Amino acid sequence: MQEKRNRQRLVLTRLAFAKMGEYARGGLLKNISASGAMLEFVYPTGRAEHTFIIGDRVEIEIEGFEVLQGKVMRIGETDIAVEFNTWGMDEDNLITQIMSAANRIPLTEEFRAPNA
Repeated sequence: MQEKRNRQRLVLTRLAFAKMGEYARGGLLKNISASGAMLEFVYPTGRAEHTFIIGDRVEIEIEGFEVLQGKVMRIGETDIAVEFNTWGMDEDNLITQIMSAANRIPLTEEFRAPNA
């Protein structure tokens, strides 16, 4: 089965949280692109299950990034794939943040995330 991806994904391991209202799960960002991300929920005692379902609207908080809005598109036992809501988003800024975090380009003050 061929996947529909319109952006290059970069492997980037960072602390990340998926939130839906008061419900939140923390784990690791596994990869990210300008259109989405994959998070794996892992805790010191082992892998953690989650209760997200396909279609859930979530906020994604990633260490060093602005909060991203998106929709759960794929789920696994311990992970989720989220498609970002790109409406009103500064995609160039996000791409710059991703590339900088992956050590592909230096992060300048112009493109620094708030509170980063």
